[in-house]
Amino acid sequence: MPNPLAPNRCERSYDRSNLNEHAPDAGFRPTAQWVSETMEVRFRCDETCEVGKTIYTIQIVTGQVGKESTLLAQPFEAQLPSEGLADRAGETLKIMHRWGYAPRIEVLSEQLLGGPTTAEHLHRELETRPDLVVQDGFVSLKGYAHLIRKSQRRIDSHQSFQAGALAIARDFARDLASSCPMVECIALSGSLASGGYGPQDDIDFDLLVQPGTKYICYLLAHLIGLRFSWRYRDLRLDDVHRTPLFPKITCVNVVWPEDQTKPFVRRDENMAFELLRCEPLYGAQAFKAALESNPWVQEYFPQAYTRDWPSEANVPSNILGRLLQSIGRSPKMLRWLEGTSRKIAWILYRYVQRSRRTSPRAVARMEFLRRVKFPYEAFQD
Repeated sequence: MPNPLAPNRCERSYDRSNLNEHAPDAGFRPTAQWVSETMEVRFRCDETCEVGKTIYTIQIVTGQVGKESTLLAQPFEAQLPSEGLADRAGETLKIMHRWGYAPRIEVLSEQLLGGPTTAEHLHRELETRPDLVVQDGFVSLKGYAHLIRKSQRRIDSHQSFQAGALAIARDFARDLASSCPMVECIALSGSLASGGYGPQDDIDFDLLVQPGTKYICYLLAHLIGLRFSWRYRDLRLDDVHRTPLFPKITCVNVVWPEDQTKPFVRRDENMAFELLRCEPLYGAQAFKAALESNPWVQEYFPQAYTRDWPSEANVPSNILGRLLQSIGRSPKMLRWLEGTSRKIAWILYRYVQRSRRTSPRAVARMEFLRRVKFPYEAFQD
């Protein structure tokens, strides 16, 4: 007997020749650059028992290697809460709780889904809701009040260690920009960008890079990061951030090739929230251009477009940067270097992943990051 609670699924398979013809019927925007001549694309629509919830996925099946991977896709229209201010606050809190923190009311008012409001107005609305907990200037959903105390400690820690961490972040951004001319933007992300940095955290970055240079930039960023690991080798990170031999001071979360940002193939509230939290240290104009190529972000967080960052001085290329500029003039050499960089980076990536497999917290964190960064984390392409 069929399970009445099981999702109803329909699958359709298309090749590149009829993808553009049928994709709109399935509720997707076709993205041709993701589909090569040897790929088959399968659309699947899962209509769950929860009314109004439809989950869309794309499976890309390569004819060359026969492996499948799942790529998120979105319906044509963003699904935003249509209720009032407190409901929007609740939806925003769900995103923040996934990252493990409860915000101050002032921060929530600035990062509210659907646009910001004043902290005073939001505070009055929140106090009328029994499903929300307001305590000592912080707010959480009911059942997540334990995150308030954790977040209080985090903010106290951030105030103590922010200045030193920002100095490291700026030094790293300057070194990477001077060594790798393929990097268009270096944006601060993670706990240091969101105001909850602690001395046992690493410093997170998102990168925008020139097309065809993802793994050149990714590998070079990690090699430059080793310099900071050596400089601060006496630091002791927690088991989530610890790596063998040296502490991992800097971490590249995602690398976005420029051609994959026009627009992003993933378009949901979590992707929009990641862009909202980014703080460019280098290449602010490139980051603004990426936002302009993704007007759908305004449907979630219109305040992402009102931010401004000081113009940074031009960073002169060092010897390595000038060498890479020369290589970049030869498409053949660039392709070889990209392929070689990917192989080397894969070895380092697997080494770090395996070194953390004995820590359940570290494994859970890595799995969480793979989900929320998909499909832009390293080696998800």
